[in-house]
Amino acid sequence: MPPRDERHVRGRYNTRLSDNPLLDIHLPIPFDRVRAAHVEPAIVALLDEARLRLAEIGADSRPRTWENTLAALDGLTTRLDHALEIVRHLESVATYPELRDAYNKVQPLASAFYASIPLDEPLWRALQAYAGTEEARSLEGVRRRFLTKTLDSFRRHGAGLPPEEKTRLQQIEVELAELTTRFAQNVLDSTNAFELVITDESRLAGLPASALAAARQSAAEKGLTGWRFTLQQPSYLALMTYLDDAEIRRQVYLAYHTRAIAAPWDNRPLVRRILELRRRKANLLGYPDFARTRARIPRRSAPANGASLPPRKRRAGSLPPRTGRPGRAADRAVGPGLLRRKTPRGPLRL
Repeated sequence: MPPRDERHVRGRYNTRLSDNPLLDIHLPIPFDRVRAAHVEPAIVALLDEARLRLAEIGADSRPRTWENTLAALDGLTTRLDHALEIVRHLESVATYPELRDAYNKVQPLASAFYASIPLDEPLWRALQAYAGTEEARSLEGVRRRFLTKTLDSFRRHGAGLPPEEKTRLQQIEVELAELTTRFAQNVLDSTNAFELVITDESRLAGLPASALAAARQSAAEKGLTGWRFTLQQPSYLALMTYLDDAEIRRQVYLAYHTRAIAAPWDNRPLVRRILELRRRKANLLGYPDFARTRARIPRRSAPANGASLPPRKRRAGSLPPRTGRPGRAADRAVGPGLLRRKTPRGPLRL
């Protein structure tokens, strides 16, 4: 008899696990087998499975133990996490319209589920009940830290809020997930839209042979003559690091740092809405601003600014704090490191 998870998925989709590469954990990851058509069936099935497991943890009437509480919670989303990471990675590095549509369909569903976990009242009661057991009080090492961090995380994500505020918080989390996904997709699309084709080889002085070969191949793949440069990191970094021509470096630098600020990929309205939602989320959780929700600082005892925080003490024998790579002091003195060259060619002046 197949395990319960497999029976659940087969019943939901009348298919075998092996038919969809996202429905199980394979190593090495079979990226080449994943298609857009796999995304929605797999994620919906794995969400169903995770919801069932979540309900089972909260409804378990046995005495609370590590295995039926924290271990069960730890494994709650393992398969779902794995599938989503694969889809998210493919969407960010090798997307196409069908894959993006599939990802955008399941992303709100997944966001709503993840936001619901710390707001689930039966689960929160189960965690509190376990925390009060003799077994929990005797935990040490990693297990003690896991319990402490789990309870802290649930509190920081609204476990103690009244029902109506939990509902509002979950709505905010879902909208934030949708907006930040759109933000990232706008940056990706804006990055992919840029190209610079140079036909005069004399303007490419300074570039190593490997960068020239890659640019030539990129142009040939697009049916172009010359050398094609993009804002993708291998192309961008080679050009900004080695190219002698300051005007071209200036053009590419500005293109890179002004991505997604114009139609059809303008992120500025999204930024304003994201900031507003983060402020509302922080206020719901009892924090004066969003920054306090990310720092491990008590809600109302946080100083107005970081200046009044005590300095971190360095343990005896530990390494001194990092000061950056050698030779970068001049870079920091004039702004971003790419504005001043590490070679005698001089700075890029904007």
